[in-house]
Amino acid sequence: MSTLLLYIITMSITPGPNTILSMANAATVGLKEGIRLNFGMLIGITIDTAIALAASQLLYSLLPKAQPILQIAAIIYLVYLAFRMLRRGFKEGEDRSATFIEGLLLQLINIKVYILAFTAISAYIMPMTVSFPETVLLSLLVPVICFISGLIWAAGGSVLKSVFTKHRKLMAIFFCLSLLWCAVKIALPFLN
Repeated sequence: MSTLLLYIITMSITPGPNTILSMANAATVGLKEGIRLNFGMLIGITIDTAIALAASQLLYSLLPKAQPILQIAAIIYLVYLAFRMLRRGFKEGEDRSATFIEGLLLQLINIKVYILAFTAISAYIMPMTVSFPETVLLSLLVPVICFISGLIWAAGGSVLKSVFTKHRKLMAIFFCLSLLWCAVKIALPFLN
C-alpha cells in the first residue's frame, strides 16, 4: 500500500500539464475563481481512472495501438493551451479563468494520467485486492491524490499572484514554454 501511495503521489505532484496549468490559472485569477479548472480535472481524472479500471486487461493489449493516438491528441491540445496562455499573458485585463470543460478535456487526452491509472491499478491495486468494491475504492486514490496535487500547485500560484501580475508577460512566456516542453516530451518517441 505504501508503494502504491508513493507512486501515485510522485506521479501526480511532479510538474506536468495539470500542475502547470493549475498554477498558472490560479496565479491569473486566484484560487477561488480558478478552482473550476481543478474540478474539471478531477472529473476527467475520475473518468480516466474508471476507463483504466473497467478495461485494464483489454486495453493493456491494445495500449501500444491506442497510445500514439492519445499522445498526438495530447500534443495538439498542449500546444493550443500553451499559445492560448501566451496570448492571454500579453492581453491586459484578460483574467478569465480556465473552465471546468477545459480541465475535463485536458484529462481525457492526458496520457500521463492514463499511464498513472493503468499502472496503479494493474501493478499495485489488482494484485493486492480480492474484491471488486475494494479495487474500486483503492482506484479512487488516483483522482483524489491528483486533485489534491493540483490544488497544491493552484495554491502556490494564488500565493504568488502579485508576482505573476507584475511580471505578466514573462510569466506567460515561461508557462507557454513549460507546456510546450511537456508537448515535446510526449513527442520525443515519435522523433526517434
